[in-house]
Amino acid sequence: MPIYKTILILPDEASVFPFQEAVEDYALGTAAFEWEGGPKWSLEFYTDGLPPMADLEPRLISAAQQAGITNPDPIVAPLPDIDWVAENQKSFQPIRAGRFFVHQEFHEDPIPAGSVPLVVNAGTAFGTGTHATTWGCLVMIDYLLRMGIRPGRALDLGCGTAILAMALCKTLHQARVVGSDIDPEAVRVARENGQINGILPPHLRLTTANGLGHPVIRQGGPYDLIVANILARPLMLLSRDIIRATAPGGLIILSGLLVQQEAMVLGAYRMQGFSLRAKQRRDGWSALLLGR
Repeated sequence: MPIYKTILILPDEASVFPFQEAVEDYALGTAAFEWEGGPKWSLEFYTDGLPPMADLEPRLISAAQQAGITNPDPIVAPLPDIDWVAENQKSFQPIRAGRFFVHQEFHEDPIPAGSVPLVVNAGTAFGTGTHATTWGCLVMIDYLLRMGIRPGRALDLGCGTAILAMALCKTLHQARVVGSDIDPEAVRVARENGQINGILPPHLRLTTANGLGHPVIRQGGPYDLIVANILARPLMLLSRDIIRATAPGGLIILSGLLVQQEAMVLGAYRMQGFSLRAKQRRDGWSALLLGR
């Protein structure tokens, strides 16, 4: 079944969030882009087959009312039948984020001196380090290390291809790191990446899990650091569980949220005694560091 891309053209950045919330339960993924010269934005979302407009229409109408705009006409088109893994590998450029240097196996140039290399082959799972949220989390981890903070137990919640979990393992040699993802394919690729980088159990344990109730996650805690690079809604829904799994004095890095979603997500954690310590913003996305 072909993958379809649907585009919603929105008048401004403030309109993006209600529509992103409206479609995310039905989408394989979403992306928002500001038009060059502004102020318009495009919200794109992807579905396996044609988007279920009968289900989406009332949500889109509600989002338009919330944003105070006319409901935009969706632009729907199938994506071409392309080997996206091969195309990604051809186009992938190494990423610098703090001390970390993320590259794929075929990278031939010298690794920059003093950097921490992370070899990542994404396969069909999300995550090669190019997304602004992954970059923000890596920069936050680098910031903690520069501040002399060395977590002994860490959790990468929604680990994808395990970039963040491996970054923690490569810089915290005595730490025990757990990575989890709801997608079994992501966990399979994460295990391959761990082997490529020479990171094995018990230093890094990976599991397929929905939420924080899995025995591997429970046994690995409480955590001195939890990194959750997911989406705004699950960050809020899981806030109690994330905080419950955080050790006294522990820190939390939250990402996968748009800049305009910061206050909403922060509110869920402030109600439970956490406050903002630092933030990174890039391309309209945020990474937040929280502590008690």
